Amino acid sequence: MSHMLKQRRRTASVLNFLIPIAFAFLIGSLFTLALGQNPFAVYGYIIKKSLLSYGGIMNSLGFATPMIITGIATSFSFTAGVYNMGIEGQLTLGAFFAAYLGFTLTGLPPALHIAVCIAGGAVVAMLFSLIPALLKAYMRINEIVVTIMLNNIAMIVATFLTNGPCSGHLAYTSTPMVHESAVIPRIDSKYRVTIAFYIALVILIAVWIVLRKTRFGYEINCIGKQSEFSDAVGMKVYKKTIIVFVLGGLFAGIAGATEILGVNKSFIPGFSGSPGLGWDGLMICVLARQHPLGILVASVLFGAFKYGSVSLQASMGIPVDLINIIQSSLILFLSARYVKENTQLFEKLRGRLGRKQTREKSAL
Repeated sequence: MSHMLKQRRRTASVLNFLIPIAFAFLIGSLFTLALGQNPFAVYGYIIKKSLLSYGGIMNSLGFATPMIITGIATSFSFTAGVYNMGIEGQLTLGAFFAAYLGFTLTGLPPALHIAVCIAGGAVVAMLFSLIPALLKAYMRINEIVVTIMLNNIAMIVATFLTNGPCSGHLAYTSTPMVHESAVIPRIDSKYRVTIAFYIALVILIAVWIVLRKTRFGYEINCIGKQSEFSDAVGMKVYKKTIIVFVLGGLFAGIAGATEILGVNKSFIPGFSGSPGLGWDGLMICVLARQHPLGILVASVLFGAFKYGSVSLQASMGIPVDLINIIQSSLILFLSARYVKENTQLFEKLRGRLGRKQTREKSAL
């Protein structure tokens, strides 16, 4: 019986992963038809371009790398019941400071220079994440509102510094290029993927081990499900909340730093794209239901479509906004699922409270 129950849960998890994707691609197909194109030909082209060749796979992994890290950063926070919506802002500041260390520091060996830049970006993002962490832990201010507001502040600060004291005086808004010693090497010089992909895999495996195999991970899971009970039994919820926020910021900073040092090689406001690598990570986390393997698969999938869409417009006349439409549709369906699940949970809790009050009245 237990085996059948486990099998049903696995099937449900797979369906919960695939159904929102299917609906999102259905919406994308309608827009493709409106442009007079065959959806099967368009999706087939993207798959062929990004997943059916060595170069396509390597480039797709390059696009997927930052999304793996931001997906894990979001998942780590959500597991503890902390809704850190500030990954995008933390990533932006981490990327900017990594670029700053990349073009200001000189005379360092490549390995040390890269490590210093990544560590610097991660620390800045981590410190920035302390703001909502302390406000939530000690003043009980809603972290969703605070982190969304801080995203805008982070972008404004980074853009101001890029246009002002850290301007590269190029034809476009950018910092100076980082020194060659700060550039993260590529796995294959012909393609986008860098050794940051290995960093992403290490982070993913490490977080999975921590959450599933350690006492700290057990406490994080308990806090996410029953924070008041966890606090009552001495799990120090406030302290764990701060730690979770800080680690989420740390991972976001690493994602931004590795993307700048490995791909862009200078900080450009808006380098994260639309809707942004932080928001991509949020979507991937919800889609994968915070499971590390699901995050990896979803990241590679969206990395493949981001890469495939790059040449889509030139070859078939399809705007790259098609991928944004698919992503937006996916967010819509995921949001609907999230609201439905939490509404059902609320109804169950309300029903239990109602039954409890009825028993108390009958006892009187």
